[in-house]
Amino acid sequence: MARLIPAFQSPDEIMHLHRADMIANGQLLLEKPAPDARGHTGGYTDLHLIRFATWMATITGNRKTDVSPAWLMDEASRHGWAHDRHFVDAVGTAYYLPLIYLPHAAGLAISRQMDWSMRASYEFTRGVVTLSVLALLAWAWQLLPPNLLVRALVLMPMSAFQILSPTIDGLCIAMTLVLGGLAIAQYQAQSQGSTTTPTCRWRFAAIVGFTFVLVTSRTNLLPLLALPLLLLCQRFSGTRLAAFMLLCAASLGWTLFVLLTTMDARIERTHTTLQIVQIYLEDPLYFMGLVGSTLADKDKGYMLIYSFVGVLGWLDTLIPKPAMRGIWAVLAALALLATVYAGREERQYTPLRAVLTACAVSSTLLAFFAIAVTWNDYPVPVIAGVQGRYFIMPALLLALALGPLEKERTPLQQATEFGVTGAMAGYFLLVLAVTLYGRYQLAAF
Repeated sequence: MARLIPAFQSPDEIMHLHRADMIANGQLLLEKPAPDARGHTGGYTDLHLIRFATWMATITGNRKTDVSPAWLMDEASRHGWAHDRHFVDAVGTAYYLPLIYLPHAAGLAISRQMDWSMRASYEFTRGVVTLSVLALLAWAWQLLPPNLLVRALVLMPMSAFQILSPTIDGLCIAMTLVLGGLAIAQYQAQSQGSTTTPTCRWRFAAIVGFTFVLVTSRTNLLPLLALPLLLLCQRFSGTRLAAFMLLCAASLGWTLFVLLTTMDARIERTHTTLQIVQIYLEDPLYFMGLVGSTLADKDKGYMLIYSFVGVLGWLDTLIPKPAMRGIWAVLAALALLATVYAGREERQYTPLRAVLTACAVSSTLLAFFAIAVTWNDYPVPVIAGVQGRYFIMPALLLALALGPLEKERTPLQQATEFGVTGAMAGYFLLVLAVTLYGRYQLAAF
């Protein structure tokens, strides 16, 4: 399936791989373009990687070109690493912790060491990132068998496209599920009085670690700090309190650091990011009205619904509208089924479900907030730049909250879930494959 996607066709993928190449060469943070420039905006990356990305950008959007994706990918096979580094702007990645780029940086570093071609280096790096995502999903589903709604959200074309692309979306999707599985397993263990075993200790440490990486890679996921807080309140200890306080300080410290040191000049604005943050915090009802106006806007509201399940590429590759409606019908039916089934479980999970739901709702609002303060000026009638893929992680949190939290499944339940999952995978991935081939005409082999 990944072979049907040309290089650099996922949103912001160019900046992500440039940032990863910087990290692979030891540049962990963005630098100034000049000593007297304001703000950290980019860094140095290989000249041929820059040219490769520039070539592939010619087929994005609605640009008219006679160059085919297949020809561009073949040309990339003829060029290796230049070992000549030039400064590029990567300001859009400034808010992301370097740790999230570890698989990308490893893939690029190995490719450069082996002196592979640009195409081989890209394919290898994409393989490393995708296999990392699949490994994390395997771990997450070993911790807690995914309910059908979670499976549908992971298999829908938008999620699958991002998992198969070397951005950070697939990693964040998988890590969200790992964190959810760890938190649920820890909550269950603590409910049974188990808090001092080595398993519980390393699990809580892993929860803190995954929370830190997620909230510093996706600012709208800051409400995930409530998960370790819930576990701390359930079974208090001084060590856990210290770990939680360190987590909060590091997470908020990183967010404040990038806000103060980053100068995003891609959009001309009359207010700085911090000024717009202050305006909305002083009048939260105004901001909520702005969110409502965005959702009610005919074009933007529809695009949010559509892009959640299948507006691929640089918003230029749409799955068929009947498929979009069919996928939404499946998601709605599974959400209802998960809610009904979850009501049969014991009330001991009520606090956990409440926190997961609160995280999902607040993360959704923060996604609007993050785009409003970084990608829009003030005032604006609606928030521009919001895409449906930003809400996949909050949707997964809500799916965990709605679904069954017990690990055991009867043979009938397992068979039913297997059959429904197979049907969804066949339909969703067929829609994805047909859409990709129709857009790019690349052969898988």
